[in-house]
Amino acid sequence: MPKHVWKCDHCMETNESFDEANNHEKECIFNPKNKYCCSCSNHSNDGFWIYGESYTCLKDLDMDHFEDVGGCKEWQKG
Repeated sequence: MPKHVWKCDHCMETNESFDEANNHEKECIFNPKNKYCCSCSNHSNDGFWIYGESYTCLKDLDMDHFEDVGGCKEWQKG
């Protein structure tokens, strides 16, 4: 029997509860409104398919810091 689920517009997260899905979407790190590294045009994957992904910031900013707090002042729409 099929069931209704809600999916985030920015990532693959799903939830059966609209409220929980809505709350997730507001805080999702892939939501451009939150200005996290993964939605920034300065976010680059310098990895190689054999070795895996290796993300860097083209502005040489501390990505770990901004992944924790979001709202980078150098964030640019991708």
